[in-house]
Amino acid sequence: MTISFDRAADYYDSTRTLAPEVSERLTAEILRLGRATPETTFFEPGIGTGRVALPIVERGYAYTGVDVSEAMMDKLRQKIEGKAHRLTLIQADATDLPLEDNSFDVAIAPHILHLIADWPRAMDELRRVLKPSGVLIYFHHTTNKTATRDAVGQQWRQILAGYGHDSGFTGGVTEDVLGRLQEQGATLETVVVAELSRESTMGSLMQAYRDRIYSHMWRVPDDIYPQALADLEAWAAQEFPDLNISIASQDTITLTAAYHWAG
Repeated sequence: MTISFDRAADYYDSTRTLAPEVSERLTAEILRLGRATPETTFFEPGIGTGRVALPIVERGYAYTGVDVSEAMMDKLRQKIEGKAHRLTLIQADATDLPLEDNSFDVAIAPHILHLIADWPRAMDELRRVLKPSGVLIYFHHTTNKTATRDAVGQQWRQILAGYGHDSGFTGGVTEDVLGRLQEQGATLETVVVAELSRESTMGSLMQAYRDRIYSHMWRVPDDIYPQALADLEAWAAQEFPDLNISIASQDTITLTAAYHWAG
């Protein structure tokens, strides 16, 4: 099962913003790693609102994106309305792409494989639609959290466990994805694109839990979420009564390009 971001379409961009200079650097590295020429064709599963795709599309490249969420793609359609482009959008699941073999020069996988239970199949589909000479660009980023933010996450997982819910990741984590690429004999090139500091407070974090902003919160069943949230809020009020306490984090955005598969 692939998680749909329909519920996040209206607020997604405001919670996953990239500074213009970071977006520019990210786009430049994608084009470099993909050895892009004017004829290069791009593909992205989980294209969403186009945070990664739009700067490439605006440079005139042919770009195909799929997503299970029509609502997310509608936001991207609004952004390109009235503009000349070579963007094709298809509603589809990354584990079952309605696309021909050997179709694209570059496939981009930004922050999607960790959301897909059958992520090995999604990776197989990515490679299938890539040309033999193609490049797969995999996004991964690490977040160095404050001890306070870590404590909140640990408490949340403990609370959910008490209600019988396993809050562990179900999709492909970075180590597994990179390991699979290595097993396939791919040559890997990794580059750090940006290191970002994200300011936040305990109050804004608790509001994110109330609003269920992030996808890991959507996996919690509706019948237990309200009580689990109440338990978390009661714990946080006791442990961190000052809602203005800083819980800033440091994020590192990294790209790994895979090419020249051995077989």
